[in-house]
Amino acid sequence: MAETPTTTSTVNAQAAQDMRRQKIARVFSFAAIAVGVLSLGILWNQLQRYPRTDDAYVRANTIGMAPRVFGQIVELPIKDNQIVHVGDLLYRMDPRPYEIALARAQAQLAVVEFDVKALADSVQVAQAKIDTSNAEVRRAEADILRRKADVVATQARADYAADYLSRVRPLLEQEFITADRVALAQSDMEAAKAAVAAANAGVASAEASLIAAKTSVTSAKSEENKSRNALAQVGDVNVRVAAARVEVDDAKLNLYYCEVRASVEGWVTNLNTNVGAFVKVGDTLFSIVQNTEWWVMANFLETEIEQIRVGQEVAVYIYAYPGHRFKGTVQGIGWALYQANGATQQSLPDVKPTLNWVRLAQRFPVRITLAPFDETYPYRMGATVTAIVKTDGRNPIVQQLGLMGSPFKAEPDTFPVSGSGPTDASLTAPKSQP
Repeated sequence: MAETPTTTSTVNAQAAQDMRRQKIARVFSFAAIAVGVLSLGILWNQLQRYPRTDDAYVRANTIGMAPRVFGQIVELPIKDNQIVHVGDLLYRMDPRPYEIALARAQAQLAVVEFDVKALADSVQVAQAKIDTSNAEVRRAEADILRRKADVVATQARADYAADYLSRVRPLLEQEFITADRVALAQSDMEAAKAAVAAANAGVASAEASLIAAKTSVTSAKSEENKSRNALAQVGDVNVRVAAARVEVDDAKLNLYYCEVRASVEGWVTNLNTNVGAFVKVGDTLFSIVQNTEWWVMANFLETEIEQIRVGQEVAVYIYAYPGHRFKGTVQGIGWALYQANGATQQSLPDVKPTLNWVRLAQRFPVRITLAPFDETYPYRMGATVTAIVKTDGRNPIVQQLGLMGSPFKAEPDTFPVSGSGPTDASLTAPKSQP
């Protein structure tokens, strides 16, 4: 069947329309590819210039409130999740046992002070006895000297009387003197000997008195030492009184601990007790989330921390407030991570015999301080956030991938010296070839 002119023109028009559609499709395809490449470039630039992570959480300081004395809670004016300010009463424990303990300690202090005063008086009495005994010793010594002088004097008189008697007796035989005169000389000699014996007895008595006085001194010194030891005085401090005062101070401190007040401003969290509960020392009753300092702990890949610097601005987005940006500042980057593989076991490294085809980059914690607390958008500890750090960008992609230059550009003399090998430069320098 022969084609008519109308059919031929219809086929040609259809072919021309198909050609136009193909051209338009090519244009849209190339445009889509160009837009995709451009979008990938923009995304790559954004990720390189502004490293980000959603492995980040809001943090704050927490203080666990635990009693420092045991007892029963008699007053609990706070409620869970309320804010407290510095000095607000948190809870009060039954103070009566500690008031009694304080009164007992104060009474004991008074008793000790009276005992110390009595012992101090005993020391003074002992010192007075020592002085009196020393005076007796000096008196006895003087009496001994006096009596010894009397012995010398009476002995001299006795010697003279004996000599006189020996001279007058021959005269009686020659009748130059009377018998009465000889009898008188005999009597004088015997009286002088008696005086010498009496003087010697006086010396012995004085020496006995001296021994007794010295014994009294020793006894008085022993009493003084005993009183001083019981007094326990060291310089200007009396140990017994100081120990009793420490007990009083301890009782006052325990009584003070019965009333617990807030030391920081923050929110009461996890309150799990009530009035009437008996609590022990160290039992955490609740915690206070401190409101004065908030930060974000963001875990960035180790491939990103190269461009993160202290002081850089950070955009923080908290999941609880979509679309609201919080301002943060990089405070610091963590310096260490715990590594289970290679950890020391019994002084030797424990390395697992594994083969990893895919190496995952480590994440290092970056601490980001947040702007002051805003009551409209309050922070909550543990809230999930996205942190984006504003950096100065990175080197070109080809340098990042290591496609430009040799990785061994450093000269040998600039290499660091190994800590496990020789440190002498002559030993580490390369030897010249002959």
